[in-house]
Amino acid sequence: MREELVHSLEKVPRSGKMVGDPDIMVKAYSRSAAGRHEILTVDLRPGPVLLTTVQYLLGRVSLIEGRPWNEVYDFIFDRLRAVRQDMTIQQIGGLEAVSLLEDTVRFYIYSGYRLCQETFDRFDPKINDQHTQECLKQLLSLYTSCDCCLQNRTEFESLYLIFNLGQTEALQHYYELPKHTREHTLMKISYNLCMAFYLGNYRCVLKHLKSELFTQNPLLLCAFHRNLTLLQRNTLKIMSHGYSSKALRYPVQHLAELLWFDSLSACAKFCELCGLHVQGEDSIVFLRGSFKEPEKIQQVHISGIDSLLCQQSLGILLLGKKKSLKQSIDNCNLLQNHSDGPYRYLNDHRKSKPARGRGRAKNFQEDKNVRFLKGQDVVKSRGQKCNCVEHPDFSKIGKNIHEIKGGENYVCDSYSDSSAASAVKNHKQCSIGETDSKRSQRKQEVTSAGESWEDELFNTEEEMKGALT
Repeated sequence: MREELVHSLEKVPRSGKMVGDPDIMVKAYSRSAAGRHEILTVDLRPGPVLLTTVQYLLGRVSLIEGRPWNEVYDFIFDRLRAVRQDMTIQQIGGLEAVSLLEDTVRFYIYSGYRLCQETFDRFDPKINDQHTQECLKQLLSLYTSCDCCLQNRTEFESLYLIFNLGQTEALQHYYELPKHTREHTLMKISYNLCMAFYLGNYRCVLKHLKSELFTQNPLLLCAFHRNLTLLQRNTLKIMSHGYSSKALRYPVQHLAELLWFDSLSACAKFCELCGLHVQGEDSIVFLRGSFKEPEKIQQVHISGIDSLLCQQSLGILLLGKKKSLKQSIDNCNLLQNHSDGPYRYLNDHRKSKPARGRGRAKNFQEDKNVRFLKGQDVVKSRGQKCNCVEHPDFSKIGKNIHEIKGGENYVCDSYSDSSAASAVKNHKQCSIGETDSKRSQRKQEVTSAGESWEDELFNTEEEMKGALT
């Protein structure tokens, strides 16, 4: 272990010193270089490990207090880049890749808003926007190629439209979507908003943003925030022509409410940067030739967006409202080995079976006589099967299997479609997990040693909501 490569967020106090803790270390990003040896398959993390890594970063590391958030951002940004690198090398697709990219996009968009007031040496918005754009386009490509039911597609299709307001490429992409996706209410509002921005109808843009669908998902407002300064500047340019008169006085208070300024002083300062004359403290004089393009305007937080963000736990916001960290790990079958960090599963996986590199992108991963459902083959809910799973009469036994194993999604190779009873019987004979005695013994050991990092984290959404209070 090279201490100079261990991040401060990966260290714990021991004997009066801060030393690296292997249980909480996360693989860092390594740039490709000439003469570098080929990456070993044992160094590549499979899909389930990448999922739990992202959930650990966004569900726990992002909530660390007592540190500047730009340091937390730099750490998570680097580790997410390494996750995307492993995913690309192994050509992981399906629902695993979709879930990874959705969480990554949420983090980038939230970070772009939270750090918008930081100086350039502490946060580079251009690099953050570039990675957001890359992940969004890759995610939309996966949506097109995956035939499964994607419950978050309308959210991220809308994020793409709002993130690229007024761009013809985004508008053209809307017409290429399936009809049922375009007819979704959120998609219609997002398209109308994007078209209004393209046509210069900025009053209509701000009107659409007051929709309840946007207030319920503040990340949509965070995605719009990067375009707010441009909207304010273009609006003042239009008003300087439309209200050009030496005798006309336009109230600052009305303009501040119209263009989302938090205070009258902020509105007046912005107008002065654009060359407009502010008379006193309550009126503005618009003249046709007085407007000038400002060199650079620092973005600021909006109190309305801040209040919406504070109403949700950061863990829920980044990982999705309907998906807690522990539930996601259950779906990936990662709770069979309790650990104190996100890589205990990875170590056991390497000992039992090395990674297979490019072959990891196959639909099924076989382990002895058990076939785990991966990525796009995950069962959605009780008694339902994903459209990608072509298995005879699976819907008849899905509920029974789900109830017996407490929500773990897997199907045995010995499955027979003769009847549901025989399938459940074969399921019980599968050699997975541990016996009840071993499970109880392990539970006692974990209880005596303290809760694992998964159990220590948010077990319910109520606990997640109270984490930041």
